[in-house]
Amino acid sequence: MRNCLESRMNAFEVEFHKLLRLRRARLMSLINNVELFPGQIPILAIIDGNNGCTQKEIGGNMKFKAASITDSLKRMEKAGLINREQDDKDLRITRVYITDVGKEQLEKAVKFSRNFEEIYFAGFSTEEKETLTSLLKKMNNNLKIEGDD
Repeated sequence: MRNCLESRMNAFEVEFHKLLRLRRARLMSLINNVELFPGQIPILAIIDGNNGCTQKEIGGNMKFKAASITDSLKRMEKAGLINREQDDKDLRITRVYITDVGKEQLEKAVKFSRNFEEIYFAGFSTEEKETLTSLLKKMNNNLKIEGDD
């Protein structure tokens, strides 16, 4: 007997939905040793690569408005992952710096991500991984709203 989801959606949608659900469950079970929320990882990576960047630069890099990441930066600062300091030359600008704790957590997250990728692509050939990645990029482009970059 097919469930309601399978009877109302095409095969791709059903499998994609299962993939997302399984990914989230596996991710949550494996991420225990990383003391970051998933949305904080790309922010920390940007700061690590551009130490002393501004909130506006972080938002631009992530395609978010600077105000959209304010709460994340506050939580990250409270957790000791980053420091925010006023610019010496222009007091209107606040610069964001990664701390040693932030670097440690980011390294754990990167290691975790590599391990997770191995799980994802177990049994895939290099060509299959490249093909799937290319297809996902096309799908992302298809779903972009005009004006999004």
